[in-house]
Amino acid sequence: MFWVLSVSYGMLSNMPISLLDREVYLYAEVDRLIGLASGTARRWINGYTRGGRSYDPILREDARNTDWVTWGEFVETRILAEYRDQRVSTVRLRGAVEALRQQFSVRYPLAHLQPYLAADAGELTIDASHLGDSANDTRIVVRTGQMLLSRQSFSIIEHAELAVENSAKVVSQLPMDLSFPEIVINPGISSGQPTFQGRRVTAATIAGMVAAGEDRADLATDYQLTLAQIDAAVRYVAKYPAAA
Repeated sequence: MFWVLSVSYGMLSNMPISLLDREVYLYAEVDRLIGLASGTARRWINGYTRGGRSYDPILREDARNTDWVTWGEFVETRILAEYRDQRVSTVRLRGAVEALRQQFSVRYPLAHLQPYLAADAGELTIDASHLGDSANDTRIVVRTGQMLLSRQSFSIIEHAELAVENSAKVVSQLPMDLSFPEIVINPGISSGQPTFQGRRVTAATIAGMVAAGEDRADLATDYQLTLAQIDAAVRYVAKYPAAA
């Protein structure tokens, strides 16, 4: 079953802004938090011009004159970065996102459909069983409809927390790195900065206090964290120094 969030920007003035449409970050913040090269988020989300040639956005249907990124666009940028790490090319990802957007009529197809998506053989594929196919060991290439043997794929989004909004299931909290499952990003907590699940203290704050000489046991007591979580904050900031 797929969940559709049908909210248009023209309707936003007459109804509460949905979670996925909430503007949370600037482009530079998205690059910093995900660990992307400077300017990558803007190119993926809003398109760009290079050498006199214009390139359409990947994650927006049309470019918009805004410096802000919505929570839905942030989630999709994180997913897109993961697929790039799995060696799916930008050209193939662009075609897959367009095909998904047209087929399912959703603004954020990666965020809505990703639990059924995986990277196989350099392509973005969808679980055939969720399209009414009885074969559970195959996947369909999104761009072409070609059948591929399935390969198990673990993804960030499979560990996301979902919330029900206007009868649709949307991503409300996202882990940023499966090596640090308790460090999550929630648009409603600490301005969307990496925090510990169930806590309002950021990983950067804890790591900074450790670096300043604070006792780890005292920090664990003060912030109701475990020593393992204190160590995780230090390792997370060491791995993602720009996130601090």
